Amino acid sequence: MTGLVASRVGGGLVGGLMVAVLAVGCGGAAAPTFDLEAIEAEVPTLLVPAYPGAVIEVDCGDPDPDGLGPVACTAILAGAEVRVLVHRPSIDGRIRVESSVDLVEAVDVAAAATARLESDLGVVNSLVCSPAVRVAREGQTFACTATDPDGGDHHLVATLLDGDGAFRLDLDFDPDG
Repeated sequence: MTGLVASRVGGGLVGGLMVAVLAVGCGGAAAPTFDLEAIEAEVPTLLVPAYPGAVIEVDCGDPDPDGLGPVACTAILAGAEVRVLVHRPSIDGRIRVESSVDLVEAVDVAAAATARLESDLGVVNSLVCSPAVRVAREGQTFACTATDPDGGDHHLVATLLDGDGAFRLDLDFDPDG
């Protein structure tokens, strides 16, 4: 069984107010300081606002704090390494985060798989998949559990086939391993 469910979640330009990186004096606004630690901490929320916990690490290296221009960073998003471009804070403290990453959400995989199982089997199953999100790349997987009308659980694996979110659904004969 296959389905197509990729979407641009958090891709493109995302702006956020970085109060932590502002340096404002009483006499007027000074240029925002470049607080790398604070910026790296905000990238998950700005990159994927619906799933900031899916970003487990952000590394922007050791950029020159007085340099101009964006900073190239690497984030571990849903278990996959992605490139992120972080624009330095503007005068109002806002930063922009750019990434062309496409994501696949577990709820979309579950909905597509539920519809397909009902169409193929004529039985309505309740389906849940995890983790909540994956990067739309070939080989990324979701662990799914289909519950039939009698309450029986069936363990499945949804494997992404491409960057568009097409997936294959297979029985998981070893859900614990």
